[in-house]
Amino acid sequence: MIPESDNTSGYDATSDLQSQSESQEDQGEVIEAEFYSDSGFDEDSIQSSTLSLSSSTYEYLHEHGHRYHRDGQSLLPIDETEQDRLDLQHHIFKLVLDGRLTYTELPPTIDKILDVGTGTGIWAIELGDSLPSATIVGVDQSPIQPVWVPPNVKFEIDDVNKPWLQVERSLDFIHIRTMAGSIKNWPELLKETFRALTPGGLIEFAEFGLRWECLDGTFDPNANCGTWTKTFHEIASEVLRIDFDPIPKMAGWMREAGFENVVVTDRIVPVGPWPRDRRLKNIGRYFLSNMLEGGVENYTLALFTKAGWDETSVHAMLGGVRRELMDPRIHAFTRAYFITASKPS
Repeated sequence: MIPESDNTSGYDATSDLQSQSESQEDQGEVIEAEFYSDSGFDEDSIQSSTLSLSSSTYEYLHEHGHRYHRDGQSLLPIDETEQDRLDLQHHIFKLVLDGRLTYTELPPTIDKILDVGTGTGIWAIELGDSLPSATIVGVDQSPIQPVWVPPNVKFEIDDVNKPWLQVERSLDFIHIRTMAGSIKNWPELLKETFRALTPGGLIEFAEFGLRWECLDGTFDPNANCGTWTKTFHEIASEVLRIDFDPIPKMAGWMREAGFENVVVTDRIVPVGPWPRDRRLKNIGRYFLSNMLEGGVENYTLALFTKAGWDETSVHAMLGGVRRELMDPRIHAFTRAYFITASKPS
C-alpha cells in the first residue's frame, strides 16, 4: 500500500501522475507505456571523530560475497557494489528533481548543513560545490567517503541512532535521504534534529517507496516481485524489529517533534524504461539499473539469511525477481517521497 500524501500539503498525488511530465502529448493518459511484442558543529568533536579513527573503524564483516559494517547488524553492505549503487541512486534523485539536490528551496544565505547517513558523501560534496559559503557535514557510521573534498565539506564518523554531537540550535538545514531500515527510533531521531536546528531551520526527508504500483494490470502482486516486497517487509519487521516503511508516518512524527509547515510530496519513478515519455523513460532506465546492479541483492541477502533462508534459496528467488524487472510488458512504478518541514521561529 502506498501512503497517502499529507492532507495539509494540498498535494494531489493522483493528479501528479498526469502533470509530472510536461512533454506528454495526451495529458488525459496517466503514464503511457511503450508496448513490446515480447557547524554550529562541535569542531573538536568532529576532528576527534574524523582524524582519530581507531583501527576497529576499519574492521568489517565479510559474508555472502559482500563487506558489511563490523557490528553485523547492518542490512546493507558497504562494499564497492553498494557504493556504486548509492551514487546511482543519487543521480536518480537528481533526475526526479530536474537537476536539483534538494526539494527544499535553500536560501543562498544558508550556513550550516548536516547530511544524515551521507554514505559515499556525493550529495554533501556536490552541495558544497554549489554553496561555497555554507558548511556541510556528512555523518555516517562507516568511513567510505573520499579524502579530497571541497574545503567547506567535512565528514563525521558516528552512529546517528546515538545522542548527537551537534550543538543545540546550530544547524540551518538537515538532510535525511534513503535511511529507511537504518534508524532504530524515528521519533527519537527527529527530536535530535529539532534540538539541533536553529529557529526557522529546515529539514528534508527523502525516500524511495518500496511498494510498487501499477495502473494497467500488468503487474501481478502475487508474482515474484510482489512476493519479494511483501516478504521483505515482513522479515524486516520480525527479524530486525525495524520499520522499513516510515514514509506513511513521517509527517505525523515530524509534527510530534515540534515541526511545522509539514508538506508531503511524491514523484513518479517507473521501474524500467517502459513509459513513452522520454523523461520518465530515462528515470525508469536508471531505476531499473539501480535494482539490478545491486539493489535487489544488497537489500535481500543479509536480511533473508538472518531469517533462516539459505543463500541458495535467496539467489533462486532473486532470479525470478530479476526476470520480472527486465520484462518491459510489466508497467510498475514506485514513488520518490519528499517530506519537508521547518522549526518554528
